[in-house]
Amino acid sequence: MNTTSCMVVVGYNGNRVNDIQKLRELCHRLYHARLVLLVEQIHPDDHRVADHVCTTSFAEQDVSDSVQLVADCLSADRWKLLGVLPFSDRGVLLGAALAKHFDLPGIAPAEARAGLDKQIFRQLEASADSAPADYRPVVSMRIDSLAQLRERVIALGGKAFIKPACEGASRGCRVIHHPAECEDVWQALKPYREGGIVLEELVQNAREYSWDDVAGSTWITEKTTTDGAYRAEIQQVVPAPLSAEVQTRLMAAGQHMAALVSANNGAWHNEVFLRSDGLSSAVETNMRPGGMHIWDLAREAFINFDPWERWVRWAVEGRVRPHVPVARGHCGIRLLRSPSGGILRSAPDIKALAAALGIELLEASYAKQIGDSVTALVQDNTAFVGHIVLFNRDYPQLSDDLQRLAEAIESRIEVTALALAG
Repeated sequence: MNTTSCMVVVGYNGNRVNDIQKLRELCHRLYHARLVLLVEQIHPDDHRVADHVCTTSFAEQDVSDSVQLVADCLSADRWKLLGVLPFSDRGVLLGAALAKHFDLPGIAPAEARAGLDKQIFRQLEASADSAPADYRPVVSMRIDSLAQLRERVIALGGKAFIKPACEGASRGCRVIHHPAECEDVWQALKPYREGGIVLEELVQNAREYSWDDVAGSTWITEKTTTDGAYRAEIQQVVPAPLSAEVQTRLMAAGQHMAALVSANNGAWHNEVFLRSDGLSSAVETNMRPGGMHIWDLAREAFINFDPWERWVRWAVEGRVRPHVPVARGHCGIRLLRSPSGGILRSAPDIKALAAALGIELLEASYAKQIGDSVTALVQDNTAFVGHIVLFNRDYPQLSDDLQRLAEAIESRIEVTALALAG
């Protein structure tokens, strides 16, 4: 009996299910391989985007059992595994263990934990022998109780940033403006306490970027986050418009963060602060492709460049080839907010609105449907109602167009307020 080649994708974050379809098409085209998607819970769309879907636990304590389960399934059906693609934060541990078991390119299992647990990265950062001259670690600590939270916030001057140690998509991230807020914040973080809670200094008046890398090809992405108590990413632009000096500084910071963790990873999304004094600091490291369509933005912004193809080839061949992508312009995504909370009643035709404004639209879609519940309070990325993607050779024009179109859409979204009980 003949064997069938396959590749395994381990999980996906949030609403990234359609990215699995891109990976499946590449697996078919490049290696005539089927795509097997591993998930912890099957969703209806999974079977649409993958050739085969398997469920297993991604929990750290279950990794060895999950590896054996996958190995037994592949063996029973005479599948030949060509590569492993860890595509979610929770999937990094299992992905690393599978790569080791099958002797394929991947992160060492011991190193992979730093991609999931933000506390481990901070420990590696604190114990590093060296760092770039313009790099400054963020003050960071684990919090185990409300009393400790109050004490640490006061020690940090009454302001701080708190987040779960093992979550993504901005879930649970909060700004503390005063020690009096600690009790409410601690209660709100109850669902995440088992995985650990991290408190950090509140870095103010900083610009945010990410160092994105796929198999040795690296660029800097500009990111914009919402203001207020919660911080969620609302806009990304590839490549970030930077002076040569700042570009060098951020490249060094991202490379330093990766070197602290692993030399054998094929995809990085390292988030970096550029402080008001010009120093860089790590926000966090992510050992998988960046979210919010960053790789799709890169594919549009750079000449003859496909991050997805580079990643699939890395998973099979293990080659890291240093390469600086050449930009033909800037590509940006902007997420759309609801003007108020309630039930979504109507939303404008984005394509027609862009045309009326003289803006060339690359892509647009709504994440919420008519009748869905919406909120004006963006606590994490799931609260946005949709997104727009634009390209322009001129960064100031792109920035202006993203703002104008987003405001035009949001001002035309109609929401029915929910009647208050009683």
